[in-house]
Amino acid sequence: MDRACCSSTFPRRALLLAAVAAAALLPLAARSHEPAAPPLVVAEALFLCDHLPPGGRDVNLSVLVRRREADPDSGGAQLAFAPRAQLAMALSDRVGFTADVGIATEGEVVHAPGASLKLLLRPAAPGRTGLAASLDVFGSTHALGETEAGLGLGAIRSFGRVALRAGASVASGVASWSPHLHAGASAAAAIGARWRALAEVVADVAGGSALVSAGPTLKLALGDATAVMAGALFPVTRGAGSPTVAFQLTRAL
Repeated sequence: MDRACCSSTFPRRALLLAAVAAAALLPLAARSHEPAAPPLVVAEALFLCDHLPPGGRDVNLSVLVRRREADPDSGGAQLAFAPRAQLAMALSDRVGFTADVGIATEGEVVHAPGASLKLLLRPAAPGRTGLAASLDVFGSTHALGETEAGLGLGAIRSFGRVALRAGASVASGVASWSPHLHAGASAAAAIGARWRALAEVVADVAGGSALVSAGPTLKLALGDATAVMAGALFPVTRGAGSPTVAFQLTRAL
């Protein structure tokens, strides 16, 4: 073998391989210097009514815990548990519905069923407020006359890592005119890729009086399809009752 031939060919092959490798690695190097896209923030809420249609199919299992007033027979206060199950399903990009029911509450197997048809009126975008509406029905397992119908309107606006949501729902009994208002607002901030912190304020107005509560909520994404939330509401106005703690498990189908 001619060593002179080998020595003259190697540099040319080395330069060719180096050029090919540089061309292959150039896009990766360019992408590494590109600014990372800001995380998508969704203004969720645990206690505030949600007027936005769901984005897919989800099952939500939740439980509310609050302290009952002292019972003269038992001689002390007791904790009351109110578990609920909800199915949320998207019908299209702008329409969806939810159906929920209380489970094993107040001595009944099912209690206080409800359903909502949710409509996205205007999608949220950078610099633009999204709007949504809902048509709600709150049933009763005791009597048909205790069923209520309601109408809700919600707004959502994103500010980078923080998003704000506000909403109000008016409901009244179908048998008699007895309007009452549930309204509130929430702020959600992304903390890393899996955590989200929320602050919520809710108010219930009926009979000329308003009961206001506020508190924090944390959400943890356990995976692509599972998330848990835990939060508490504390009374702000007199007569708002005892603090309420809520836990929710969400599973995408």
